[in-house]
Amino acid sequence: MSATLRCGFAAILDPARSIHSETVLRALQIFRELQSGLNMEFVICEDYGSYEGGSHAADYLVSRGVDVVVGHYASNSALGAASFYAEHGVPLLLPSATDVSLTIDQSNVFRLCPHNQDIVEALLGLCHEGREYDLQVYTDDSLYAQNLAGLLRTTLAARGLPEDVGQAASQILFIGTGSRSEQFLTACQERQVRDDFILTDDAACAQLRLPDEFIAGRVRGVGFAPPSLVNPGSPYVAEYQRRYGQSPGVFFLETLAALEIAAVMQPGEIPAGEQLSRQTFDTCLGPLRFDHGEQSRANLCLWLSDAGQRMQPVELIRTFREQ
Repeated sequence: MSATLRCGFAAILDPARSIHSETVLRALQIFRELQSGLNMEFVICEDYGSYEGGSHAADYLVSRGVDVVVGHYASNSALGAASFYAEHGVPLLLPSATDVSLTIDQSNVFRLCPHNQDIVEALLGLCHEGREYDLQVYTDDSLYAQNLAGLLRTTLAARGLPEDVGQAASQILFIGTGSRSEQFLTACQERQVRDDFILTDDAACAQLRLPDEFIAGRVRGVGFAPPSLVNPGSPYVAEYQRRYGQSPGVFFLETLAALEIAAVMQPGEIPAGEQLSRQTFDTCLGPLRFDHGEQSRANLCLWLSDAGQRMQPVELIRTFREQ
């Protein structure tokens, strides 16, 4: 019998703290039940979505002897954890952490989703030609948001745009978590701000609640693609719909793909990092292969607000590396 693979799972576990916790925990449960024959043991850990929480979670999971970690969904917590895993030779599979630096000079980090540069390119693709990227940029206080905003400024500067771009903008870009985005939009509504809005990353999703007064089309988002646009025929999706009477949200297939990859790793044989770097993996996201920690099939999605103050997926946005 092959050795049991011990898989760490790190995330915000409280649905009151993240609009995505319910989705990823349901994904883990469905995987464990549908793949019950696998020789896997799970160690589940709260990381609070923060740098410090990620650091503490990494210390705990390594102390429990995990062979691989799936998770640290927030870039903030992944940034606090990645180097500690590297020190102990534990590979990290990232379902949704997009900070570019996570895979730079790291041989043990493997991302299953788009990264911040993909998000920046998609954001700039939403701007109208000749309007010089007319964006007012606001962020929450997270390290992730600051890094993405900095990358946006660097990209604009590299394209030779003037420093005062966005001063008379008619679009407001907010970079932050889902809950912080909801708070920001509500505050803007109370101040009777009339601009249109663009949201990013995990805020662009069906769970987001917009102010009642917002008309359809006022909010756009560049975020993850829902399973309905990626792989609606997946058995995991069918099982989710059977159990919960609705379609799964974003991060669902990314979580399951990471678990599928973890499941075929062989503890104690070829070093885990080499296994992940050399193989092509058959997953619910399609065949995945990693190049310097990044997978080549990552998609983003354009989201648009409807008349019911909900965000709806419109179309996939292909990343440059897939074009």
